[in-house]
Amino acid sequence: MVSPQDPSAPGLSTSPRPVPRWSLAALALVHACIFAWAASVLPWQRWTAFAAMTAALALAHAVTAAVALAGSRRRALAWRIGSALSLLYLAIQTLTAARAGTYVAALYGGLGKGVFAALAAVWGVLVLLTLPFAVWGLAATGGLGSGPGLRRRVTGGLAVLIAFVTFSLWRAAAAAAAEPIAVIDSDPAGLAAAIQDVLPRVKARPDADLSLWTRGPITCDFPVDRPTAFVVYPVADKPAQKGKPGKLRPAARCVQADGAAELIAAIGAVVADAGAPGPMKIDVVSGAQPLRDGLPGPLPLLLRPGLDGACDGARCLLPWQLLGLNQFLTYTPLPFIEDLRFGAAPAALRKALARKGDPAPEPDVGVDGLTRLATVSLLVDRAGRVRPLPRLRDPIDRLDEGLLAASVAGAEAHILAAQADDGRFRYLLHPFTGKVTWRGFAVPRQAGTTLALCELGTDAAVPAARRSLAMLAGLRKDYPQHGYSVLSYQEGRPPVLGDLGSTALPLIAFLTCRDRTGPQHDELIGALGRYLLAMQRPDGGFHARVTLATGEAHVGPDLLYAAGQAVFALVLLEQLTAAAPSELLPAHADVQAAVQRAMDYFADDYWDHGLYGFFFLEENWHCLAARAALGVHRHRGYERFCLDYVDFKRRLIMDEASGVAPELVGSYGFGNVLVPHNTPSAGFGEALAAAMAVRAADGERRPEDAALMTQVLTFLIEQQWSDANCFACAREQEVAGGWSESVGSLDVRIDYTQHAWSALGHGGRELGLLPEEQR
Repeated sequence: MVSPQDPSAPGLSTSPRPVPRWSLAALALVHACIFAWAASVLPWQRWTAFAAMTAALALAHAVTAAVALAGSRRRALAWRIGSALSLLYLAIQTLTAARAGTYVAALYGGLGKGVFAALAAVWGVLVLLTLPFAVWGLAATGGLGSGPGLRRRVTGGLAVLIAFVTFSLWRAAAAAAAEPIAVIDSDPAGLAAAIQDVLPRVKARPDADLSLWTRGPITCDFPVDRPTAFVVYPVADKPAQKGKPGKLRPAARCVQADGAAELIAAIGAVVADAGAPGPMKIDVVSGAQPLRDGLPGPLPLLLRPGLDGACDGARCLLPWQLLGLNQFLTYTPLPFIEDLRFGAAPAALRKALARKGDPAPEPDVGVDGLTRLATVSLLVDRAGRVRPLPRLRDPIDRLDEGLLAASVAGAEAHILAAQADDGRFRYLLHPFTGKVTWRGFAVPRQAGTTLALCELGTDAAVPAARRSLAMLAGLRKDYPQHGYSVLSYQEGRPPVLGDLGSTALPLIAFLTCRDRTGPQHDELIGALGRYLLAMQRPDGGFHARVTLATGEAHVGPDLLYAAGQAVFALVLLEQLTAAAPSELLPAHADVQAAVQRAMDYFADDYWDHGLYGFFFLEENWHCLAARAALGVHRHRGYERFCLDYVDFKRRLIMDEASGVAPELVGSYGFGNVLVPHNTPSAGFGEALAAAMAVRAADGERRPEDAALMTQVLTFLIEQQWSDANCFACAREQEVAGGWSESVGSLDVRIDYTQHAWSALGHGGRELGLLPEEQR
């Protein structure tokens, strides 16, 4: 019998060097633990192909480690088998990822640079965990053999592999295509014009401002494999009293026909009983794709937010219904991170599509039997005019003064309507259901909204700012030392700690609002300012937290956002102490010195490393502080830090060259797949406006900055809820004027609106489209 160490064993090494024992055992054991963890934790379902293959590889590594630890002469064979399995595993996972990426790129119109980079990074980790071990193992146990036929076999194998991969990727791309369904015009504007011609002439009614929201699926008479449209429109109930019109309510219909032209006529016939010219929501199906579990694409990405509907048989939910039901926040890819949610989970989707009384779907149910609907989104407004409404938003041809003024006015009205009698601002609002959440109150969020009111609001906003400042002042917690105070709040229990941001941002609000609301809070301003001065470290940075009972600062790294807010607050305090010194306030010289130390630190030491030219964290508030300091404390290094940061972040703003959908141009994101969130886009707009002001102070105005700002503000205005696109919004709440989190998540939060308003207000001023003072 031939031993693995026998030189006569074919394909194995003839080198006298022994196969390593302890190093092999240690490395194989580490790999076994990593792959065992991945098999048990990473898949959201149990016993997936990924879990089975990963567990098998973990077992192979464990066997190799055990054999090596035992000193067995068979360890070379175990190592060789484990190495071959590692290469096979890498090949399979690479092909799987490539097929998934190809499918998603075909469905969404491109992966986007950010998603591609993330996939490449994950693949790189996989390569590091498989390829070195496999190459070392094969080389140490005999390599690939030799002989005159080796090159021919390798070349032939590579040719077959390339052909197989090419065919597999082609199949993956083809699998993403929906079966086309005939429409009378592929251009949404042309389709809107065709439908306009068949709509009935209905007398306008003053009570026609109703919500079209309906959460139930719409049932069709036939499968959605023929020309189909879904219409939700107002109908009138039978009058309760003679001579008075009946109450309007939304009616949902599935309209089907044998041909595209016949479908248009059928739509007109269905809405002939409309009780008002509008609003009407019309979704015309342009394609249908039967879904199955074996599709190459990842489960949470099989439906595109705002573009695709879904059917279970003849029961269908439209794109805007899926958004209203939060279906794109139901998938949890990593069970150990419950808050990480994106995409549509099949179980939640089936539950939303189910009939009343149907049994609940199993948690790990797949998508077999469901259908993806590609639709053309149209809206009939209250005047009866039909227009395209991609992703529920109105496209803007050109940004101008009128659009910008209407947008900022809407934002102010939305925030004013969101304030309670005690001064607090509402936390969350679902635009379609009208559900309001007050839980989740945070001091910085309240202060940031107040800051926007005072910076950008009209005179009508001043009373609201006063109520908010009074509410914030009620959160005061005094230090053990006299004259030092913080603002702190913890829901449901007395606060123990005071964090930097919960005092720095309110101090910005108090100082900014002072000119409009009066000096009644000067004593509190002084106490908060002394706290910030006490929190400054000798190097110019700031401690993150303080224990309220003792006043002891917590040593730790700089908090995201809070340090920039602290500099901003001290700059405004320096300005006040110079213009109106008072015994209530810290000494001007002390504040001035603290600002200098802080700016020195953040300009020179804070981000002083070899990766300065590659990435930054979120430093928007430093730019706002640099702008505020232009008239009181200029610091060239600190301004350069801001300008460099903005020049880095501008690379993440998507333009026409990014290959994204037109409605996503100007957003901060990573392509079509992961829909951009509005607040990061707005935050960039705020920082860019500040950077433009800093450059303008030196007489520099860059056309590329103005062009980029125009794109960002255009995106933000298109994302804003308005009377024009709020066809399904709850009427008991003020939704218009606010911003949702993203195209895929409709919840309106007060700070989403505050940041967007700030970007529009300051950005509009830099573009010369808004006056310097909005009063």
